[in-house]
Amino acid sequence: MDQRTIQILLLLSGSSTIVALQFMFQSFNGCESNGVMDCTLRVRKVNRTTAALNGTIILHKDLDGSYETFIEVFHSPLGNNQFNRYPMKIGPLGFCEFMRTFWGDYQPYLAKYVANLAEPGECPMGARTLIFRDMQLEAEMFPRYVPTGLWKLQWRMQSGKVDFFAVEMLFKVYENGFF
Repeated sequence: MDQRTIQILLLLSGSSTIVALQFMFQSFNGCESNGVMDCTLRVRKVNRTTAALNGTIILHKDLDGSYETFIEVFHSPLGNNQFNRYPMKIGPLGFCEFMRTFWGDYQPYLAKYVANLAEPGECPMGARTLIFRDMQLEAEMFPRYVPTGLWKLQWRMQSGKVDFFAVEMLFKVYENGFF
């Protein structure tokens, strides 16, 4: 190979480098409900560098197609809690449609950590207790190109104006090797 070919190969390989990312829970806030569910989830340190989600969610009612779900995502590039709405969301759509369309993408990652989890397409989802045991965020469950910084995910579900619940989760995205 001549000098020019080597330079072009080095340039191409350098520009296509993908940075691996680490995802870490920061907090689990505002588990608001009017009787649909109760939750005692909290983020705790497993060791010095890893945070995990622990606790329970108790569903008191069956969730069916009458419930409408909506997930919004916000990003704080500097990690200073000044969030901007990110153009990545789910819904509003019916709970059964959510279970058929999106739940199968995420359920395998959660099933390792959550006991009594619903299967993809299961609707209605009966009342149950979900037990979270040291759940950690895995990079594979997120899109490849997620900017680093602080992220906030809000998940709301309601049935008419009567039943509802809302949860909010904060997590941070780091470049791999940060810790």
